[in-house]
Amino acid sequence: MKRVGRWTWMLLTLLLLLCTTAFAKTIECGSIELEQPVEVTFEAYNTLQYTLTAPIDGTRVKVEWLSENKNDAWLTINYSSASSTDGIFTLKKEKNTIQVGPASSNLFPLTVRFVLHEYRNDEQEPNDVIPTELHDGDSVKFVLDDGDKDCFSITTEKPGQDIALTFSGFYYADRTAFYLNCLNGYVDKITGNGTIYLHTTEPGTHSFSLSSMSKSNDVSRSMEIHLLEGDENEPNDTKETATPLPIGTDATFSYGGYGDADWFSFEAVPEDGQEKLYTLRLLDFDPENPQSVSYTIYAPDGTQIADGIAISSRHMYTRVFPCSQQGQYTIKLLGSRRALRIRVEEGGDDPYESNDTWLDAAYIEPGQRISHVLNSGDTDWFCFTVPEDHMTLYFSSDCNGIESTLYTGQALAEYGDTAKSIYTNEYSRFYWKLGEKGLYYIKLKGGSSEKICSTMISLLPPDEIEDNDTWYRATPLYEDFVQAFDFSAPNDKEWFRFTVPEGDPKVLLLDATRTDSSASVYFYLYREAYFNAQDDSMFDSFIVSSSKPTISVRRSWNLEPGTYYLNAKTSSSQRVPTMSIGYKILPQLDNNTIETAVPLTEKVWQDVWQKGYFSIGEHKAGEVVQIQRDEGGNESKNYIYVYDADGKYMKASYYASFSFQIPADGVYYLDVPASAKFSENEPTRTTRVRYYTHNDKIGAAESITMRPNDSVFLDLWFSPDISWSVESEAENLTYDLKTGYLTAPNTPEGSADLVFSNGYPEGDEKRVEAVTHVIWSENPLSDFSISNAPQSLPVGSSVQLEAAVTPDDYIGRVSWESSDTSVLRVLSNGKVVAVGQGEAVITASVGECTSSVTITVTGEQPGESSLTGVSLDRYTLTLYAGEEAEQLAATLKPEGTEATIRWTSSNQTAVTVSQDGKVTPLAAGVTVVTAAAGDYRASCIVTVQPKRVRVTGIRFDEPTHTLMMGSTVTLQPIIAPDDATVKNLTWVSSDEQTATVSRTGIVTALSVGETTITATTVDGGYSAEIKIIVTAAAQLGDVNGDGYIDAADALLCLRASVGLITLTPEQEAAADVNHDGLIDAGDAILILRYDARLIPSLN
Repeated sequence: MKRVGRWTWMLLTLLLLLCTTAFAKTIECGSIELEQPVEVTFEAYNTLQYTLTAPIDGTRVKVEWLSENKNDAWLTINYSSASSTDGIFTLKKEKNTIQVGPASSNLFPLTVRFVLHEYRNDEQEPNDVIPTELHDGDSVKFVLDDGDKDCFSITTEKPGQDIALTFSGFYYADRTAFYLNCLNGYVDKITGNGTIYLHTTEPGTHSFSLSSMSKSNDVSRSMEIHLLEGDENEPNDTKETATPLPIGTDATFSYGGYGDADWFSFEAVPEDGQEKLYTLRLLDFDPENPQSVSYTIYAPDGTQIADGIAISSRHMYTRVFPCSQQGQYTIKLLGSRRALRIRVEEGGDDPYESNDTWLDAAYIEPGQRISHVLNSGDTDWFCFTVPEDHMTLYFSSDCNGIESTLYTGQALAEYGDTAKSIYTNEYSRFYWKLGEKGLYYIKLKGGSSEKICSTMISLLPPDEIEDNDTWYRATPLYEDFVQAFDFSAPNDKEWFRFTVPEGDPKVLLLDATRTDSSASVYFYLYREAYFNAQDDSMFDSFIVSSSKPTISVRRSWNLEPGTYYLNAKTSSSQRVPTMSIGYKILPQLDNNTIETAVPLTEKVWQDVWQKGYFSIGEHKAGEVVQIQRDEGGNESKNYIYVYDADGKYMKASYYASFSFQIPADGVYYLDVPASAKFSENEPTRTTRVRYYTHNDKIGAAESITMRPNDSVFLDLWFSPDISWSVESEAENLTYDLKTGYLTAPNTPEGSADLVFSNGYPEGDEKRVEAVTHVIWSENPLSDFSISNAPQSLPVGSSVQLEAAVTPDDYIGRVSWESSDTSVLRVLSNGKVVAVGQGEAVITASVGECTSSVTITVTGEQPGESSLTGVSLDRYTLTLYAGEEAEQLAATLKPEGTEATIRWTSSNQTAVTVSQDGKVTPLAAGVTVVTAAAGDYRASCIVTVQPKRVRVTGIRFDEPTHTLMMGSTVTLQPIIAPDDATVKNLTWVSSDEQTATVSRTGIVTALSVGETTITATTVDGGYSAEIKIIVTAAAQLGDVNGDGYIDAADALLCLRASVGLITLTPEQEAAADVNHDGLIDAGDAILILRYDARLIPSLN
């Protein structure tokens, strides 16, 4: 009897239910119980209905048929068929309806027997509805099968506690996954070992669940649960529960996981109608293990005024922002498991002013967020270093109406204010691809308010095939190897080339795929003759365009042998991040009619890349022909049609394997649909088809060895007059008749038989069967080697490597890897292509069994003709007239290239340069020193200052300085001599967690402790140090800082009021107890009254 599939069962059940409604009666038969065998007899076409009470909600049951004629009846529980749930049902506690009926009206009398067993796939079941209660430190093992759900709960006793769930049991090649349904509706897909954090707000019982993915394999994993303490400010998960944050004080926060947010509030007091600047500081970042923190700042009326993501390469992140409303502002923080500190301070300004000209441009590090003011009429210049050729600039700003203009440092040095820009943009975000590495400038203007702008200039690295913006530097493409690329900016172009070999006429099938974008991409194909002025125009063009995020366009051409070039570009103003291109050379098949059908060779697979006719040759009447189609494990929706020599239709099927009997002597034909798939690191897959004749009722491969969870095509043949089914000894060892693929269970090892039969019971003389013995293991091989590897390959050539394995019935996947993909690339089928000179190791592996070969790639040694670039060790240089010469060093690319380097100076009255790169300053001025080789050049901007007075030393007036936490001081060291020309300094703090120092010497005290601030002169490298002692913020009234408020503090107030002493800013803040802005007798009297306990406090 033919095996009835899942969808067939569902359709059959639906039809039977419809028939029942129209023609049959439903007979109530009372209740049944779990584990109680039920026998039912049908004398007519009726439905018998029972009720079942379960022990608890979510109890799962499995149907077992006790009679062999189970296919003669159908069964549903709560109106779901046994086939659609694989015989496993989830019950309610009460009122479960079981219905049983005959599968046909010609089977009476019919008696069937069945029993419902409670089904538990792990020891926590039944917990599909009622959760299993867990406790801190518990570890459980769970199993999820198709349709399963495991619910758990844990009780917290404190506000703001976090739940840590650690999952384990995934192995290195695991493809399984499941869902974690978190608190508050969050859903996470679990694909590997690791820890997930859930946050709770209030004490109580909290539930979460794990559920299987649709049609997934069984998942058996472990989970450990722990309760963690929230930070000291919990619960502050909402705006209403925000933690008050006094100006200038610190508070600790950490992100508890899904469901958590940390809210803080502070009071802002701007004057009516004006903005006041405040500074947000996030402290205690770990530069070695950076974590991101997202923040959003809200005004009292709920308006969002600033947001961003803080990722700091230092210990502190700073953002200046304006406040225009009086009242309570709130800050929402997300993202860091590490405990950090937050502080809000009054004040903030544009630290980059004056930078209104290119000569005064502020130097910034790419990736650094710039907080600056760009009001109407203002211009801000910044400069930055680009460390690699062909990098892409990404600009983003929250400044409305901003206009950005890019310049090269070389152009500005040569032409000054008349220099030509390389790009101008009036959008707040844009990408632009840069050329050579070096110094670049950006001019910003067009702001319209005094608000603080947040601007970032980032540099994106070039992709691995950059420098292919022209046809003569086109990236080579290799057959079957998919090349990934991107358009980093609207000015980016990509050129590729490929070669059609000599021989029979060929078709080139090309695939271009765009993902994660809706941009249009244009392709233009040229013959090499076009660039030699022998072709007047391009060969062809096409476009990849769709509103869908992913689209593939496939084109084919009949091409003559030779070299071809393909140009790709986009009109998008944004990045097109993911593109790929690949091609396959195939024989020309002009087989769109029966008369032009291509002959197939028996038992040999034929690649089919375009729909067409194929001949299976001449056959005798009565012969059985088996047709097999392989779509790489995918189910085909298109039919293969069989025709005789007269074009008469005989048979059609969309299954992977089918057979037919030859009705009369003659030639027969197949009309075969086609497909092709291009994938990175995979060979191009087309539809494959083959045929052979046989005389068996049913047959299959005797044995197969494979890896867990692998899928392979199974050779199966059968007579067309047989209805067959398949039975498996292992539950998850499956065969899909639509794809023809056998899939092994996802367990480390095992073996089982797949039995294909005509459905008759064992022992029946009418039974015919074929058995395939399947062995699966993570390490299935006893011997393994690469059989045909060459010792060397020339650049551009390829070879198909073969893996010799023992046992020889292993038909699973072999993993291939290259130690250096710039020398050798390898596909998953062992095809290797030589892409660059050098030596690389190709390793093939199956589980722990590996084999390696070393291949040397040969070709012409690089010379001047293969030069790809030249670079300098510096791109800016400042010298002083009459001083010693400075050496510049040039490097040719690729390494080892030999070429003549030509040195020039654009202003020889200021600077001369020797042909070995030695730069001599003569007189004040600006020049560009250029090193040129072949068609490439690199430049350095050299500024010569007038003869200078050299620095001879530096010192501080005092060895130490004390600051209260949250305060600042500007250090002013003494540089000798007083008339030194260059007094620029660099500043370093030995402990940035205690205090930081800006590039202008402003020290900000962050936490209690000590740090040493070092100032070093740019001229001469002289250094001086000062120790900064950071103390806790002074208590109001404690003027002398001794920890007590008494008469000594009142005396200091009186002495200061009459000018006998001068108080420090910190002492003044402590002395002004009545907050009138004056230090006088009124403050002293309040301190004395407090000391005498006449008043309870000074606030």
